[in-house]
Amino acid sequence: MTVRQLLREAIATVRTSRVPSALVALLTAVMCASTLATVGRTVSAEREIQARMDAAGSKVVVLRDAQNKALLPPAVVDAIAHLSVTDRAIGLTVPVDVVNGAIGPGSTPAPSWRVIGDISAVATLEHGRWPRPGEALVSEPARSQLGLTDGYGWVTSGTEDVAVVGTFTARAPFDTLACGVVIAATPSDVAASMHVVARTAADAQRVESLSISLINAPFAQDLAIESPVSLAQLQQQVGRDLGSVSRSLVLGVLGGGALLTAIVVLADVLVRRKDLGRRRALGATRATIVALVMVRTAIPALLGAGVGAAVGLYLANALNAQPGATFAASIVVLSTLAAISSSALPAVYAAHRDPVEVLRTP
Repeated sequence: MTVRQLLREAIATVRTSRVPSALVALLTAVMCASTLATVGRTVSAEREIQARMDAAGSKVVVLRDAQNKALLPPAVVDAIAHLSVTDRAIGLTVPVDVVNGAIGPGSTPAPSWRVIGDISAVATLEHGRWPRPGEALVSEPARSQLGLTDGYGWVTSGTEDVAVVGTFTARAPFDTLACGVVIAATPSDVAASMHVVARTAADAQRVESLSISLINAPFAQDLAIESPVSLAQLQQQVGRDLGSVSRSLVLGVLGGGALLTAIVVLADVLVRRKDLGRRRALGATRATIVALVMVRTAIPALLGAGVGAAVGLYLANALNAQPGATFAASIVVLSTLAAISSSALPAVYAAHRDPVEVLRTP
């Protein structure tokens, strides 16, 4: 029997055996819909956890010069910024209050930081130009506070005057800078703290160890470290636990659906044993019988999987879950394969029955 003939026979059998076909389609649809509605929500939560892990705030390692021993010069900051596991790295001096130089000491102050490293790592330029060493950018809140009408002018700390050449908005996770002035450091400036943003949360531990080795502090107490490593490890563990729950639910739903499908197919095989026995008596091979049973199971299973996927995605959206197209397609394939594979044993049973004995059965 050719493939075309096999498909034609299977389609004809599906049409004549409407109840078993409808049951197979229904079971496959229930497998898809229930998996997408339940496991899809867990998968969505797992993706949200991963997104939070990769948010800038959970990837920042902060190293502070606790004893003011000049451990964080520009060369160290630059070396750490160019590590393969580092996304950005900058050094900051201790904040100093500055006032509008044109108004004088009586004006409202705002904090200022000198930024060692690439200032674009912490700021997005809004107006003006990027500062040269010793020049500054001002945030919008600080501009209003200092009375810099158009975002240009100069500020003073009392001991030093700094030209303001533009305005900026702070980039995450450097939101604390949004209330003040950032000054491009000169080569002689040394950072009091260094902020290193890892490429991923999983890289935070490696960033920490590499940074410590490059700084090479004489004593452990000379360097204070704030690290998100424990938080990243906790998030990873939660993600793994959710993944394990998702896999267990998928296996449970697919296993239960496959068992019920096998019972339906076995019942259909028993009901239609004379038809299958007649085909064997007329020369059909065991392989042909097996293929016929499995293909006629696959056709309603595909239809049911399509309907179940549509219903499951609707239910998932109603539950504020977004399992995604890839996950939905995977569940459709798995549900269909579960239904088809569950028909293998009944198909083999039908193929190995003696056709003469089957035809003699009243």
